[in-house]
Amino acid sequence: MKSAHDPNERYLGLTGLIMEHEYAAGAFTQSLDRIKSEVFGTTEVVLHRREILNKGPAPFDQLVHEPKRSRFDGLLLQLIEDAEYTAITVVIDKKEHAERYAVWQFQPYHYCLTNLMERYVRWLDEHVGVGDVLVESRGKSDNMKLERAYAHIYQRGTENVSATLFQRLLSSKEIKLKPKTANIAGLQLADLVANPAWRDLICRSAGEPMKADFSRRVVEILYAKKYRRRPFDGKISGWGTKMLP
Repeated sequence: MKSAHDPNERYLGLTGLIMEHEYAAGAFTQSLDRIKSEVFGTTEVVLHRREILNKGPAPFDQLVHEPKRSRFDGLLLQLIEDAEYTAITVVIDKKEHAERYAVWQFQPYHYCLTNLMERYVRWLDEHVGVGDVLVESRGKSDNMKLERAYAHIYQRGTENVSATLFQRLLSSKEIKLKPKTANIAGLQLADLVANPAWRDLICRSAGEPMKADFSRRVVEILYAKKYRRRPFDGKISGWGTKMLP
C-alpha cells in the first residue's frame, strides 16, 4: 500500500485460468508446442509476454521480422480462443482503497488472491470438481508472502466462503509453485492474457478505450467465451471480473 499514490504502482491485478489437469498437460501443451515449433523451431522456449513485446533476447529476436510476428500473433490469438479454460480477473485500485478505508487496509496481493480464490472454489463447487492452485515462482520473499496468504485462506476461510469449502474443494493445503524454467503451458497462457485483462478493467473503470490491438482482441475473446459467468443470466462482472476499491 506504500505505493498506492504512485501512478505506475496504483493498480494490482491477478488473473487465474481454470483448466482441466489432463487437458492442460496433454492436448493444450501439444497445441502450444506446435506454435513454438513453427515460429521458433523448438518447444524448449518459454513464452513470456515482456520478452515477446521486447522482441528479445533470443529466440524472441526472430519476432522483429513482421511476417513472423504477424503469424505468431495470429497463432496465439487462435490458441487463446480455442483452448478450453475459464478465466477470472481481479484488480485492486490501491489509491481508492487507501482513501476509502483509512483504518482497514488489506495487503493488496492477499486481497486480490482472496477474491480470486473465492470465485475459483465457487466455480469448483458449481462443477462438482476439486482443484489445485499453481502459480509461477517469483522471488523468495514474494513466494513466502504468497504461501502465507494461501495458507491463511485455506485454514481460516474468508468473510464470504468458509474454510470447510476451501478445504473440501482444494486438493492441497499448500499452494504449488513452479519456476518459469519448468515450461508449464498453462502458466504461459496465463501470462499472455493477464496484462490485457488487467488493463481492460482499469480502462473500463476510467471510461477509456484500450489502445493496443493485440490486447484488445485478447479481451474480446475473454468476454465472448472465457470469463466465468453467472449461471442463470451470463453476467460476467462480479463473477469472472472484479474491480476492487
